[in-house]
Amino acid sequence: MWFPGPVLFRVGPIAINTLGVSVALSTLLGLWIVNREARKQNINADYMVEFALYCVLGGVIGARLWYVLFKWPYYAAHPGEILMVWMGGLALQGGILGGILIGIWLAKKHKLPVWQVADIVTPALILGMSIGRLSDFFAGDAYGIPSDSFLAVTYPPGTFVYHAFGSTPVLPTPLFEAIGDLVILGILFLIKHRKPFQGFLFLLMLELYSILRFSLEFWRGDSLRTVFNLKTAQVTALLTIIIAIGFMIRRYRQTKNYQGEKI
Repeated sequence: MWFPGPVLFRVGPIAINTLGVSVALSTLLGLWIVNREARKQNINADYMVEFALYCVLGGVIGARLWYVLFKWPYYAAHPGEILMVWMGGLALQGGILGGILIGIWLAKKHKLPVWQVADIVTPALILGMSIGRLSDFFAGDAYGIPSDSFLAVTYPPGTFVYHAFGSTPVLPTPLFEAIGDLVILGILFLIKHRKPFQGFLFLLMLELYSILRFSLEFWRGDSLRTVFNLKTAQVTALLTIIIAIGFMIRRYRQTKNYQGEKI
């Protein structure tokens, strides 16, 4: 099934829904943020626009491959559906990985400082993730578990969550995540001028988002379970935190050693 969210308005025969608006808005805001910050740091803005667009493409591919990987028994039996992205099935964590890999390749291709570029795109990335989760909220995707809490919401027929739970109220986990992403964005802006080394903002964002995602997965109603009864997203989040901390320690030592050599 595919539900791109409620129709907001129409341009002639074309229906503009929340998914289309969120993709357009996150792309435009992301490009503006990246271009503005690149110019401030004397990085070729033309390269950064190309960088951002290719990272979006890499993110979509990574998100789809990640989703297919964890549902391989189904897609092995239905290989024709692997490319049917419009049917739903994108994993945000896979999208982050796909974007990172494409970003590293492009930065090296244009001989750009990888860690500095990573910090430049980080605010755009987390903002785009927040806008994307708002789209999921309106579409009833990435939904939470049934609940009688006053925070729970009921979705209409045709949405992803209605297909799973009917008219039962569920927790709006994508809305919680969208708000959490904005909090992370605020933290990044507060410390951007006090970061101890290039790449700090990017690594911190990965850690904070992974903590947020790990926590929210306890209330998600559409996630796959894996080892130790944890969900696949929680295992991925834990691995991401460990890897990001490892890189933080390495970058901190590299910076200290470099400063020591200068002294």
